Amino acid sequence: MRITDIMIDRYGVWSDLLLPVNNEGITLIHGPNEAGKSTLMRFVRGILYGFPAVGVSRDLSNDSGHSTGGSLRLTNGRQALEVTRTIDEHGRQLFRAAAGTKSYNEPEFAQLLEDVDAEVYRTIYTLGLKELRELSTLQSDQVGAQIYGSTLGLIGQRLLKAERKTKDLSRHLYDPDSSTGKLFDLSGEYHSVTQAIRKADRVMDRYQSQLDELKRLEQKQHHRRTRLQQLKREQGHHHYLQRVYTPWKRMQELERDRAKLPDLQDFPAHSASRLAELSADLDKARKTTKQLRQQKLGLKKEFEQHQGSRSLRDHASGVRALIDLRKLVDSAEKHLAAGSADVALLKSELDDKLSTMGSGWTINRLANIDCSPESQLRLSNSARTYQTALSRRSRHRRKYRRVSDAHHQRQTEWQDRLRRLGISSLDDAIKAAEKRIAELENVARLRVREAELEQHLRSSQELLDKTSLQRELPWWAQTTLTMFAMAGGFLVLAGLVRGIQTGWIIGLIYLLTGMMGGALAWALRAHFESDDHQLKRRIRREMEESERELLSLQRQLTHLYGQPQRNGANRTPLRAAERHAVHQSQGELVRQATQHLTDLQTLKRTEERLIKTRKTLSIQREKRAAHQKDVSATRSAWCDLLKQLGLPETVRTREATIHWQQALDAQQTWRQWQAAREDAKRSEDLLAQFREQMELVAGRISVKRVDGLSLSKTLDHWASHLNDFEHSYSKYQNARQELRQISRKLENAQAQEDRIRQEREALLQRAGVTTHEGFQQALVHYQRHQELNGLIVDLQDQLAALGREEPNLAIVEEDLRAYDASGNRERMEMFGLEIEDLERELAETQELIGRIRQTLTNLESDATEDDLKLQRQQIIDQAAATLSDYRAGEIAQSALQRMTAEFEERYQPATLARASEYLEKLTVGRYDQIRTPLGSRDLLIRERTGELRGVHQLSDGTREQLFLSIRLALIDTFSDEGIEMPVVFDDLFVNFDQERTEAAVETILDFAGGRQVLFFTCHAHLANMFTDRGVEPIWLPSISRQTTRQAG
Repeated sequence: MRITDIMIDRYGVWSDLLLPVNNEGITLIHGPNEAGKSTLMRFVRGILYGFPAVGVSRDLSNDSGHSTGGSLRLTNGRQALEVTRTIDEHGRQLFRAAAGTKSYNEPEFAQLLEDVDAEVYRTIYTLGLKELRELSTLQSDQVGAQIYGSTLGLIGQRLLKAERKTKDLSRHLYDPDSSTGKLFDLSGEYHSVTQAIRKADRVMDRYQSQLDELKRLEQKQHHRRTRLQQLKREQGHHHYLQRVYTPWKRMQELERDRAKLPDLQDFPAHSASRLAELSADLDKARKTTKQLRQQKLGLKKEFEQHQGSRSLRDHASGVRALIDLRKLVDSAEKHLAAGSADVALLKSELDDKLSTMGSGWTINRLANIDCSPESQLRLSNSARTYQTALSRRSRHRRKYRRVSDAHHQRQTEWQDRLRRLGISSLDDAIKAAEKRIAELENVARLRVREAELEQHLRSSQELLDKTSLQRELPWWAQTTLTMFAMAGGFLVLAGLVRGIQTGWIIGLIYLLTGMMGGALAWALRAHFESDDHQLKRRIRREMEESERELLSLQRQLTHLYGQPQRNGANRTPLRAAERHAVHQSQGELVRQATQHLTDLQTLKRTEERLIKTRKTLSIQREKRAAHQKDVSATRSAWCDLLKQLGLPETVRTREATIHWQQALDAQQTWRQWQAAREDAKRSEDLLAQFREQMELVAGRISVKRVDGLSLSKTLDHWASHLNDFEHSYSKYQNARQELRQISRKLENAQAQEDRIRQEREALLQRAGVTTHEGFQQALVHYQRHQELNGLIVDLQDQLAALGREEPNLAIVEEDLRAYDASGNRERMEMFGLEIEDLERELAETQELIGRIRQTLTNLESDATEDDLKLQRQQIIDQAAATLSDYRAGEIAQSALQRMTAEFEERYQPATLARASEYLEKLTVGRYDQIRTPLGSRDLLIRERTGELRGVHQLSDGTREQLFLSIRLALIDTFSDEGIEMPVVFDDLFVNFDQERTEAAVETILDFAGGRQVLFFTCHAHLANMFTDRGVEPIWLPSISRQTTRQAG
């Protein structure tokens, strides 16, 4: 949105104003103080967002009975708007906005303002010194998000979180400020344990005596337990002997019965049923063998009938393999015919392309050209470098010619102006003009003093004329009055004396008479003597001094101004018209002198710019030589590359590119021709090899060759012949296979018969008999032997189980033979009584040991010295580990601070990056970066030396340049988001020095490109800076406080 016209009906000092402004670029409005510039800025702000209540009441009080307000003509894209806002006599604001026939209410118009609220517009887009110096306005959500970044990002959040976590951990371990932390806690624990170790020394003696008593009782208990275990083992041994004796005796009887039976350990247990099975199987195998022999004789006769050609049968698989390749052979023949046609066509196309490329191009030369992607890349890079050098030289030539022409034209105009003014030395002319202005200013001062003196003389003369002199007292009157006064004083004294010495009445009479004499003398002197004569003398003396000073001033004016001198005889006051004419002539001379000085200063700045331009042209000539050298080097490299690639040399990159494309196309055709020719050769060689293979196979199988047929037709003929053979051979194979199966079955049947016979003979031999009846008798003896073995095994298992119950007891057979049941029972009863006595003593002693241990436990609860020392050492170890963790945390914190600083250096918000560029321009390179610490809203500024400064460390001018840079960057940021609003600046450079003011002017001019900027100033030198750069100002005359500005 941009402003085209400002129309004020009545607002502040303005009335009926129509002010057109530039739609793009900067509009400079210049005028003295109180000329209404700030009022214009408030008017623009009020039309867009509403007039403030304070301003409304002030305007209504100044313009009672008249409405306040006006209009702005705006453009929003291609849409033209006129926005009007007025304030009636009751203080109510009336709003109207229209675009052609379409009207907008205030909320709809607010949407057109692109979400820029009034506060943002006031503090960013319309700036005076007050708004510029307000840092708090940069902390709002909408503005702060752009300056300080709406988010730190994942890495920034992690760094900030890690740094805070490290600081918290360090403070948790050791915080010297508050004397807290784990190290302080461990120190307290260390002192407590040290005190406890000193107390533990007194408990150790009692503990040692109880410990010795415990060891003695435990040793006594050990001896008793050993005796108890021994008695229990003896008792268990006799009890175990009693349990083992009965099964051992029964086992001895069974072994004697088993010894009476014959030894039949190898007798087959299940031989009877197996013997019957083997007899039946032997009869069956004999019948099967006889049947298979008869079948074999019949199949052998049928096999001999189907035997065919042996040679074809031996090579049938090879012939079948050749026939299976029939489609491949047919395809190869067709491919060979098509490939031969392609070879001829590609050769013709290659010859045409070589002739198109020109004479001297052969297949060998074409094959030697490197057309790889790397070469193409080198060629394109070299062409780009060569073209870049040419374009850079061309641009520099145009720029140099443009600057040189402008310089010569400006120098010619400058010299012509000097000749017209008749100036030989510009510095002397400036000094003379400054001297002339000083003299004219002195003339004005002298004129004012002359008018003051003339006015003083006229006033003094009028006072003298009005003063009337009275008569003076003669000398005798003076003497008489003096005597009256002296007599009055004497009578006062005499009255006081007489009143004291005699009667008070006489004293009072003398006193009153003296007072009457003194009062009479004073009254007569006051009546007859006044200071009129002294006043007249003083006035005349002042008039003479004023006349002398006036004559001196007139002589100076005659010398400086050339006006005739008026002496005291013919001196008459100037009339009002004459004084006005004199003042006008003086003002005209001062204006002419000032204009002349301004022209001379403009010529001086032009001279400085010419000198700077000459230096620039000298530098440009050096750059032109460097560009020419660069072009020569790149041209040489370009030609060398063309030689390396085998292309014709040319300085035209387009022509070389065409040659490259032609060579690349021809080489591709050549490769296709080579590939087609090799493919055809491979197909021809393959068919030749296949034909040789077929002839070899045909000779082996004695197949008659059919002349005039192709390879595929010949294979078809072979396939028919092979099918007939395979039909007959199939029957042969079936008969042969069936004969082999019958032979195998016959061999298996004979082997089965032999195996059954051998197994039956082995079974009878293993039983130790030769007949079936002997086998039955041996079976009865074997079953009884097995029964006795089972009983003996059960008794052995019972004895083994008893042995596992008492693995530590070993009983030999002699103990069992000498076993006495009654004696064994008596010894067991004696062992039981002794065991009861030992168990009772053990229980009593164990109770005493428990009491001693409880005492030791109570003593140990007070913490032994060793435990306390161990605890103290653990505290020392914990303190060392904590100190190590604290040092590691400090190192990590330092590393995180460096990482955070590096992150801040690299990832500052884009708005601050733009603001840094503006600040570097405004401070002429003194400050080159604006940054904000991670997670903070403080601003830091970096000098060229690398030193960082805070906002409070900057001067007023540098601080204003910082805030101006940030606001310019914010406007750029909003512009990138599609927000375009008119910008108004009101005298922002008042605290800038000359160098930074010029830099600020250049920066604002660059900033105004592509946007609308209104710049107000009351400084002539600032307006001249803009004028020198092609910006024509709009001049506003000065105005008194009581006068309302009218348009025109």
